[in-house]
Amino acid sequence: MWMGLDNMPYWSYSRDQGDTWSNATMIAPPINLSGTGFPVVVAGDTGTVAFGYVGETEGEDEVWNAYLTYATDAFNETPLFTTVQLNGDDDPIDTVTDCGYNRCGGLGDFLDIRVDAYGRTWFSLSHNIADIGIFATFDVGPSLRGDTVFMLPEMPAGGPQTL
Repeated sequence: MWMGLDNMPYWSYSRDQGDTWSNATMIAPPINLSGTGFPVVVAGDTGTVAFGYVGETEGEDEVWNAYLTYATDAFNETPLFTTVQLNGDDDPIDTVTDCGYNRCGGLGDFLDIRVDAYGRTWFSLSHNIADIGIFATFDVGPSLRGDTVFMLPEMPAGGPQTL
């Protein structure tokens, strides 16, 4: 995963230890993002992958939000990417100009993503405005572990009160 010259998130994969690569695919959701930054990626078992990044919405200068994307059919000719915004529209993670392109506050320092033993994705980053860390996951959804896709046990829905 990387940010392209257009500041959008792209990904590609290799099945032969990096000798050849699939075509690059832009994976931002169709919500008029004007730019993204600080990509993190983690692979689960074969064909599963999750991405975390921050993004700025077109027309809302200086408003940065956090996004988590996953796919359970990454090697499919037309994989399905599911993306969620991790913070509410009224609760941006930062409002500094060009925040996703530079190391404003802790945003550029503390991003990470992992898949736990059950296949649940965990994305950690800084909520600069609130001066807290966020650990985000899906409360329902598929596991990124196992030979077949199965649904994870539902977790209680989170939110600011659970941070």
